Amino acid sequence: MERQRQWHTDKRHFKQKWEDDYFFAEISSKAVCRICQQSVAVLKEYNIRRHYETKHAVFSRYKGEARKKKSSELLSKLRSQQATLTRCLSTAASIMCPSQERVFSQISLSRNTVTRRVEDLSRDIRDQLTVKSRDFVAFSLACDESTDISDSAQLLVFVRGINADMEITQELAGLETLRGTTKGEDLFAAVSRVLDKYNLSWDKMVGITTDGAPAMIGKKVAQYHCILHQEQLCAKTIGLADVVRDVVKIINCIRSKALSHRQFRAFLDEVDAQYKDILYHQEVRWLSRGTVLKRFFELRQLIAEFLSSASRDTQIPTDKRWIFDVAVMVDITDLLNNLNVKLQGKEQIIPELFDHIKAFQMKLQLLCRHLSAGNLAHFPSLRYVNVEVDRLPEYGELLSNLNKEFDLRFVDFKKTAGDMELFSQPFSVSPDSVPEHLQMELIEFQCDTELRRKFVSLPLRDFYPHVSKQRYPQMRKNAQVMLSLFGSTYICEQTFRLMNLNKIKLRGTLTDSHLQDILTLSVSKLQPNIQSLIKSKDQLHVSH
Repeated sequence: MERQRQWHTDKRHFKQKWEDDYFFAEISSKAVCRICQQSVAVLKEYNIRRHYETKHAVFSRYKGEARKKKSSELLSKLRSQQATLTRCLSTAASIMCPSQERVFSQISLSRNTVTRRVEDLSRDIRDQLTVKSRDFVAFSLACDESTDISDSAQLLVFVRGINADMEITQELAGLETLRGTTKGEDLFAAVSRVLDKYNLSWDKMVGITTDGAPAMIGKKVAQYHCILHQEQLCAKTIGLADVVRDVVKIINCIRSKALSHRQFRAFLDEVDAQYKDILYHQEVRWLSRGTVLKRFFELRQLIAEFLSSASRDTQIPTDKRWIFDVAVMVDITDLLNNLNVKLQGKEQIIPELFDHIKAFQMKLQLLCRHLSAGNLAHFPSLRYVNVEVDRLPEYGELLSNLNKEFDLRFVDFKKTAGDMELFSQPFSVSPDSVPEHLQMELIEFQCDTELRRKFVSLPLRDFYPHVSKQRYPQMRKNAQVMLSLFGSTYICEQTFRLMNLNKIKLRGTLTDSHLQDILTLSVSKLQPNIQSLIKSKDQLHVSH
């Protein structure tokens, strides 16, 4: 007992020297790191020093006055962040429920409290998804893998399911960390864990869409290669790669050195150019090549003038054929960028996406015919540079090869083209072209005047709930499959961007479970049941 009393009375206090020695601050009787905002539970110098040396040793380069200045800057930043949170909460309370503003002011915003709240909210959303998934008659998955800042391979698994009433649910089902290899069997095991978590039956899975990862499901389930990735792979086969390399080399000559870049921007400002800078080419960005080429083409004369006046080693080629090649690349990549934008979107259904691909191929065929006839109506850049007629057959061959590449790809989508047509154009498809078990029902369907009227006036998603379960079960089943399929992994790409915004260098120790909680709340369309969560708590935690 004596020993316990001695420990209780021997309270540890925060020491002022820790502020500059280890970049810590005392906030609400806790030692909080000014760098990463993490708190140390026990006020012992050993614990604080260990935190600093293991996580922020790089800050040891600050000495003397520079170290004090840095410490002060970090403290100001920390207080500003905390004040922003408090101010946002107070503002929200004054707007939504001014009578309870005092109650809101007592809500704790400590790290642990916020963490618990995020855990509770995301758990509630997962519970809702579990309940909804019991009613799925069909579902598909979108999976993509990426590496976070701590070099952990993260596999995102999104589920899109549909119930008997044609209600669609699309949610993040899991974030699985792959700590070893990322082979097909590893991905299969990770996906299996996600399905088991929600008691989703393999028998109801109708498709899985990836970015081209190894096969992991088998032949019974339709597998799709993300339509956006396939479009990009096609775009890389255009040819004229030497032209792109030349453009990138010229851009790098201007932007790679700070002085040269400043001078170029000042030059553009001086001549009152349309643009204030030139763009870097980033291979990982979907639209980068097209936008970079277009900006370069429109600034080419000013770029040539700048490089000539500065006597640079790198100059813009004066050969007309090179300018023609750049112009045709601008026109083609602009078309590809327009297609890419149409293929983006989190909730697009697979028939709509494949329609864009088919339309683009028809455009390519039209452009080939135009070039053969010397018609430049859809080639504004070639028209502007007065391209020589003898170059047009070569450019027509480029477009023809691009169209052939589109033909070779999208095989996975073409396999279900008949089902897509039946879904999108049920009143115009021939009964002879559908499977025999559908033919009689399709004829009845096409003769239903009321349904035909609704089909004309409603979007496909809104039309099929009006289709009778009893009279047209096979038509509804086909629609349920089509509505549940992912055509791309775009939603995964967008979520990885959120992951990279949240798991940064200073938050590299963010646990996988907490990262999934954050992403779940960020992308979910389900609303947490706040009232239920409040009732489930034994007490409200308020700040002291």
